[in-house]
Amino acid sequence: MTRLLIPALAALCFGVSASLASATELRPSVVVPGETVTLGDLFDGAGNASQVVVNEAPAPGLSMDISVSRISLVARRNGLAWRNTTGLTHVTVSRSGVPVSEAEVSSAVASAIASVSPSMPVTAKLQVEFANGTAGVQVGENAPRTVKVEQIDFNPRNGNFDALLRAPANDPGAALRRVSGRAYPALDVPVLKRDVAPGDVVRADDIDWIRLPADRVGQNIITAQAQLVGMSPRHPVRTGDLLRTSDMQQPVVVTKGATVDMSYVTGSLTLLARGKALQSGAVGDTVDVLNPRSNRTVQGVIEGPNLVRIDAMGAPRLSELKS
Repeated sequence: MTRLLIPALAALCFGVSASLASATELRPSVVVPGETVTLGDLFDGAGNASQVVVNEAPAPGLSMDISVSRISLVARRNGLAWRNTTGLTHVTVSRSGVPVSEAEVSSAVASAIASVSPSMPVTAKLQVEFANGTAGVQVGENAPRTVKVEQIDFNPRNGNFDALLRAPANDPGAALRRVSGRAYPALDVPVLKRDVAPGDVVRADDIDWIRLPADRVGQNIITAQAQLVGMSPRHPVRTGDLLRTSDMQQPVVVTKGATVDMSYVTGSLTLLARGKALQSGAVGDTVDVLNPRSNRTVQGVIEGPNLVRIDAMGAPRLSELKS
């Protein structure tokens, strides 16, 4: 009888032990959302001990290792049956986080650099480029997505910077993150979205913007939308080309050889005649016009499509308008 009971008891004990082990399995790596790591985060089936804190969690977006010996000690003290049968030495704990936008980080770094290096051109913006990105600058899931520059080193000769950031900005207990990169003055420059030929008129929706280092933008480069809208290129322009002021002109509204209406107003008298344009031009240009009836030439200013106003310099010859 005794010989029969011993195997049965052994089997029963083995079964209970196996059940406990499977109910309290230690995870080799975990991700936690909050500021602490609990037994419930680390073990499957921690039961009543689930809320027991084992360690502080790393900062959002970062990881840390917790030794198995520490975990085992906290587990035993809180009645959690577990044996390290796999030889695990540590558990990797990561904390979930939400990235602060690169635009937010760039803005904070640019402001900090501007405060220590105020010699940037007035019309320029500070372009900030990060050596390894900003994905590591994260905050807790419910925290403000803000950042503050606690310390910055900036080399104005080559633009290199190294900064320590705190995120969220107003949390004095938040971990500091290091970012580095290069910053330089830049200008937003208008370019065209499509190829434009002479005679075509540029519209506002033809314009796109690119950002360039300020030292690449010469004084003759067009930097304002108003310098393009309503203008026409003097030569074919390709999509994305940098444009100079000499590349653009007012649209040609009078072409050489075209018939134009000439007008001259003096007091209450208005004289009108037809003529032949001897030059092409845009509104505001001065051109020569031939009166085919008298075969004489007068000079006037273009006011619109095929419309020329005879200016005061042409007045001595206005008798030819009547001829």
